[in-house]
This record gives sequence, structure tokens and C-alpha cells, in this order.
Amino acid sequence: MTTANIMLYVEDVEANADFWKKYLDFKETERFDFGGSISIVLAVNPACNLQLFDIDFIRKNSPEVASNKPSLLFDIADFDGLYARFKENNETVGEIIEMGGARTFNFPDRDGSYYAVREIVA
Repeated sequence: MTTANIMLYVEDVEANADFWKKYLDFKETERFDFGGSISIVLAVNPACNLQLFDIDFIRKNSPEVASNKPSLLFDIADFDGLYARFKENNETVGEIIEMGGARTFNFPDRDGSYYAVREIVA
């Protein structure tokens, strides 16, 4: 089996990891110490992880990729529950819209990078 690690470069690794764990229930699977910088791996599912890196560490060690940001769309079964959790916690969250036959909304992480959510329609 192949696993995809999506690398996100963030200002605060711990705060962003807590955000993903709280709202999308991602589980921390690994933590790396680079001597003054950490990286946290969060399992999205058995085939996909988010690996969070400190942006300053990336700027120093791989400046050519430091400005790369993926555009991520998460397919969610508990669409209304996730939206409600964001609202209940006074998080910034976009309005629910219909797009391509499915309801969607977007939200920012702790660094202000936006991600999209699409409802899984059975």
C-alpha cells in the first residue's frame, strides 16, 4: 500500500496540530524533533497523512518549496456536525453553498490558510 504525506508548512506546528485533531479528529502518529523545530504527522486515513512542518525550518532548509501551499478538499460524512462544531466554537467558516451537486464550505486553519469541505452524498 502507498501512503501519501501532504506536507503543510505552518507558523505554529502545535497549534495547527491541535486544530486538525479537534475539528477533523486526525490522530497524531509521529513526532520528529529537528533540534529547535518539530514536525507532527497526523493520520487522515490509513492511506493519507498531513505532516506539519515549521515554516521557518523549511525556509532555512528548503527555501525553494517554502511558499508551496496545497489546495485541499476533504470529503466528510458528518458534514453538518463539522460545520456546527466550527460555529459553536466561534471559528471562521464560510457559508454552505451547493457546488457540483454537493454542499460545500471552507474554513481557515490557525495560519489563515483555507481548506474546503464537501458533503459525502450516499
